[in-house]
Amino acid sequence: MPFPILRTPFVVLSEIIDLLEPNEIVTASLCSKKARRLLKNHYQRIKPSKWRVSMFSWGLVDIINCTVSNRINVMMARHISELPGEAHKSIEFNGYKGTFERGYPTLYFRDHVFGTKMVVDYVTDLFSLDIYGLIIDRNGLWAFDWINNRQEKLLGGMGLSKNPTYVLNEEKTLDNVLIVR
Repeated sequence: MPFPILRTPFVVLSEIIDLLEPNEIVTASLCSKKARRLLKNHYQRIKPSKWRVSMFSWGLVDIINCTVSNRINVMMARHISELPGEAHKSIEFNGYKGTFERGYPTLYFRDHVFGTKMVVDYVTDLFSLDIYGLIIDRNGLWAFDWINNRQEKLLGGMGLSKNPTYVLNEEKTLDNVLIVR
């Protein structure tokens, strides 16, 4: 019998939520509308001021913890052609196929730009945060214009990458990166 976590007292639930990492929070928010609403309300009351949302124009969204300089990937958008062949490993989220291969949800879309926007909107809405950092490649100039139109707050940092191959925490290969702060 599973533990009815959503029926626990709010004080206990709040303490449990505070122990979760950002990628675990995003993953938990995808479980149900009730879980998403609970997590979103928690972060609307207690804005995580030490967290900064960064967006990569090729679909990755991560959160940087400023106090410990730790970058955590929380969600990713990819083109549907990159979906692994094993159909049994993919799950559906709101009509989109997804996987949990690297410890965070990866959603697959026919339109990669639309998917990236949707993933970024989901994360920023969940945590009630604006986009703080942006790393783009030569195909990602749309992201700069999109961010300027979606939020009033200016970016805190921007990077330009020559090589968009970003293979997550194990191997980071960002060649010729220019970061402006």
